Amino acid sequence: MTRPAPIRSLGAAHLPTLVLLHGFMGCGDDWRRTARLLSDRYHCLLPDLPGHGSQPLPADLDFEGYCEWFWRQLAPVLPARIALAGYSMGGRIAAWLATRHPESIAALVLEGAHPGLETEAERRARRRHDENWATRLAREPWPRVLEDWYRQPVFADLAPARREAFIRVRSAQDPATLARVLRATSLSGQPDLRPGLAGLTCPRVFIAGAQDTKFSALGQALADTCTGLELVKLDGLGHNCHAQDPGQVAAVMERVCHPMHFTQTSTASS
Repeated sequence: MTRPAPIRSLGAAHLPTLVLLHGFMGCGDDWRRTARLLSDRYHCLLPDLPGHGSQPLPADLDFEGYCEWFWRQLAPVLPARIALAGYSMGGRIAAWLATRHPESIAALVLEGAHPGLETEAERRARRRHDENWATRLAREPWPRVLEDWYRQPVFADLAPARREAFIRVRSAQDPATLARVLRATSLSGQPDLRPGLAGLTCPRVFIAGAQDTKFSALGQALADTCTGLELVKLDGLGHNCHAQDPGQVAAVMERVCHPMHFTQTSTASS
């Protein structure tokens, strides 16, 4: 099997480690501006997720298999405890990893990340939705599909220049591989992570742009049911907060990922 590509990093290796996971179609460099603001206090790791950039993607993975395969590639280069952050799909992966490996997680930051669907009807509808996009990615002209992707309602806040910039960067990805990633990581196959997130004892925060009404509402509902999980709504921002204002997101991370948490034991509560 192809060996995983090296992981980009910013900050000295002796500092507390903060791992930042990008969203679907993205890459580790999506977090670079945020990481630069944190690199004097954290060793920031910016991995490409499987099937993105030059990272391999094993065949026939479901959501949990995708997350665990990624963890097995990542864990050998990590210290005993890390802070973990993720945006959108990367946030869903971060949430799953935190619930499965709580002893390794000093703090958890989720940005615009869905905790999971609650009914079979929702899962069926999402399965159809994601399969339609996967088929388009595999068969239709690229990057025309990207243009349609970034015109979905969740990206309605994007200014034309930012939308064009996203399309330009994302167009370097392989659409057939992205179709496989989408099928593997579909929200329809993700378990409901609310109980696991509620059971964690590490500091947890959910970041949502105030203009992103869908994920602001999801974050509020999650905060209402997960004792100790903080919701931060960032004024003037949409779904991709760290792309719009890395300074605000970095400030939240610095507050939540306090160095003292890296030396404490954090496990799921009983």
